[in-house]
Amino acid sequence: MASKSKIARVQQSKKSNRDNIYLVAIPLLAFVIKLITMANTPNGGWLGSDGESWLSGADALFKQGYFSDAGVLSYMPAGYPILIWLLTKISLVHAVLLLSLTQSAFYAYASFYFVKQLRETKLSQYIFLVGIALAFNPTLSLSTLVIGYESLLSSCMLMIVGLIIKSRQSLESQKFDKYIIGVGGFSAFSSFIQPRWVLTSIVIAYTWALMYKNRKIQATILVGVIGVMAIGPALVVQRNIQSVDKAVVATILGSNMAVGAGDETSGGYPHTGPVVPCEPISPATAVSDAQMVGCVVKWYVGHPLKAVRLFINKGFFFWSPWSGPLGEGTMARNPWLKFNPLVDIAQGSREGNALVTQAVGKAFSFAWVMGCISMMFIGFFWLRSMKGIYANIAYATFLPVAVSWVVALGTVGDHRYRIPTMTLSVFLQVMGYFALRHKVKTRSFAVALEPSGRAR
Repeated sequence: MASKSKIARVQQSKKSNRDNIYLVAIPLLAFVIKLITMANTPNGGWLGSDGESWLSGADALFKQGYFSDAGVLSYMPAGYPILIWLLTKISLVHAVLLLSLTQSAFYAYASFYFVKQLRETKLSQYIFLVGIALAFNPTLSLSTLVIGYESLLSSCMLMIVGLIIKSRQSLESQKFDKYIIGVGGFSAFSSFIQPRWVLTSIVIAYTWALMYKNRKIQATILVGVIGVMAIGPALVVQRNIQSVDKAVVATILGSNMAVGAGDETSGGYPHTGPVVPCEPISPATAVSDAQMVGCVVKWYVGHPLKAVRLFINKGFFFWSPWSGPLGEGTMARNPWLKFNPLVDIAQGSREGNALVTQAVGKAFSFAWVMGCISMMFIGFFWLRSMKGIYANIAYATFLPVAVSWVVALGTVGDHRYRIPTMTLSVFLQVMGYFALRHKVKTRSFAVALEPSGRAR
């Protein structure tokens, strides 16, 4: 018996060492590949959908300082241009390279940290494929080399959920404040570079609080996370008050909502047909952002059937492919399209174009979208069925995705909007794969995992 126990311990030790190697090697390998890519890419990165606007904002900050009154900095969120501007303090010539390097390093560490927390649970048997999916998903991984805020948010999501998982396993109550500051800090950073993340952060804080029965802990989480998070958008508002005398985080919301609404439009880009009617309120001569938001909401209320049609369209567009006949959004500059074999097939010949863009391509694209959504939901419900910490992980990863999805329904249908939470949806899709594999092997989705808050 002693000999068998010793053998079991040795085998467990070998498995643990192998997991440790995978844990570090996978994101490190992806990071090294990106370093090589940066070195062979002009300026070290690519322009994203709004790349020119972000660089224009950073250029205005460089010329006029932090309180620049350039319109782009109040129309679009100023946080991301401020980050680029700060990197120019290190090197103006290599600012784009430094941005790609910063985003890639952050993503590599966030992937490592998230998977490391999973290793401390009974989900450790799945971390190899989770790590591979996060590190080498083409669009998700290459987005760190793009001038755009999306990859930073996706990294923050991994850190936030990783911290929540760690807090649920920790028995040291004195460290709890550190988790609150950590979650609040990454939420503040997310909301600083993209103010609409305020809603996502509040949902995350509320979800985390509900993982505890103690009312004092619940209140501490809510007040702490939301309080720290509020610092991010507050800094943007304070900057805009000083620079353009407007207490706003950005004035782009109304414009986005208007693009996704109207009698004849599809809900995506570009807008078609007549715009939503909206007249300025005297003595103003132009429609304000808040007024446009109100006009679009009023239009939805007054046209419920058209609103439902648009919501369905925008819900599908959120998950639409990056290219092909059903692709809908602003990802034409997606670096993955430079290597995607389907793009080569479509551009290679008339027959190839017909295959990709007509009936067969549309059927394949639709099946792909439905499959991705289904796998995410299967992964969510499978984790939730395990109870305890696994149900906590299910809600912590699914709800941010759901919030982004709902926000897209109210604004505009764009597949780019799913990138900030794509790290979480990819994780759930991997769990969906393992759920189906478990079902095939055992003829049941049931998994024997302990329901306690602590995994081990």
